[in-house]
Amino acid sequence: MESSYTAPFAQAYNQRWTGFVTLVGPRLRTLYEQVCPRGERSVLDVCCGTGQLALQFLQAGYIVTGLDNSEPMLAHARINCASFVSSGEVSLVQGDAADFSLSSRFGLAVSTFDALNHLSGIDTLLSCFACVHQCLLPGGLFVFDLNTVMGLRRWNNMTVEDALDAMVINRGMYDEGKRQGRIKISGFVRQESDSWLRFDETFMENAWSVREVTTALLEVGFSAVYQARATDLTVPLADPESEPRVFFVARV
Repeated sequence: MESSYTAPFAQAYNQRWTGFVTLVGPRLRTLYEQVCPRGERSVLDVCCGTGQLALQFLQAGYIVTGLDNSEPMLAHARINCASFVSSGEVSLVQGDAADFSLSSRFGLAVSTFDALNHLSGIDTLLSCFACVHQCLLPGGLFVFDLNTVMGLRRWNNMTVEDALDAMVINRGMYDEGKRQGRIKISGFVRQESDSWLRFDETFMENAWSVREVTTALLEVGFSAVYQARATDLTVPLADPESEPRVFFVARV
């Protein structure tokens, strides 16, 4: 189960960590529309967070279901996607990424910003893949990114960001033996009343080898898998383990 997060952290996340999906959203759509051009425009966003990626797909004419375990995150998603909620073009569901079932089927499933690294182990990751596979139409795609060992090694640092609407301190470390990163994010976020709320969250991310992840995807029924960079999701990587972040593209 991924973390449920607190309301102050969800607010800070919604304000400050949107750049990644702004970058990759158009590239995910381009990949899907090139590979699956038959007109199916349905998306499942696993660990949808505050709905920033879902909103991009909605604005491009897609029907979206967003799944997240955090009610505070979903509260922001409902606001961000408000103009599409009443029309039924988006459904936002609280649920565990490793244990869910949905009645709808989708042409595309996505999970971004290393959300699946937060799952507790390879068995939990396998369970997530099985849930996603059951929700995809024949020929559908599942595209998600993971931090590799190289990426999590970069967590061995501390950063401070002080802005008008928030102050954020990140303290990270990576355990080579466990292949596990740990980061503590503390800070304050400004409210409309001009008061400040404090947040203090600790997150764990696990690193799996590309081979482990690929094997798990094939085991649950995906027929083809390759890895790519965010800059070009159509080109398979020759050496994905050398990358700090890898996108997996899996087809039913």
